[in-house]
Amino acid sequence: MLVAFRSRNFRLYYLGQAISLIGTSMTQVATSWLVYHLTNSAWMLGVVGFASLIPSLVLIPVSGIFADRWNRHRLLVVSQILGMLQSLAVTWLALSGTINIWQITLLSLFQGIINAFDNPARQAFLPETVEKNSLSNVLALYSSLVSVSVMLGPAFAGM
Repeated sequence: MLVAFRSRNFRLYYLGQAISLIGTSMTQVATSWLVYHLTNSAWMLGVVGFASLIPSLVLIPVSGIFADRWNRHRLLVVSQILGMLQSLAVTWLALSGTINIWQITLLSLFQGIINAFDNPARQAFLPETVEKNSLSNVLALYSSLVSVSVMLGPAFAGM
């Protein structure tokens, strides 16, 4: 089952993705809490959530082509850096006490754009991390990682 971890490239990718996916999940929970704390409105919670998801609906056809034609490694590095900067911006604005709902909505929209390019690149990059005969193992491990990250991120965010 763990044959994919024999590949150094996969181990590095897996660790990086674990950190990234948990961080993204933490940011999503923190953003939702922040929106509700600032507005006390389920409607605004939905608006901000929609702002983060609509880019995927619009951009996935284009972003999949990007992931197939561009250097996937470079696309992942850029999207991960942009995602980190987005999370840092939300954190800085919240800690400084200057954050407001339009900033959260705009930053959520930006995160949605990043995710629209990042997710296809992640999927397309997986086969490049291991030998072809380990691919089914890689896909199973990555799927498990995504599921665990969705559970751990909110738990860590709530600490």
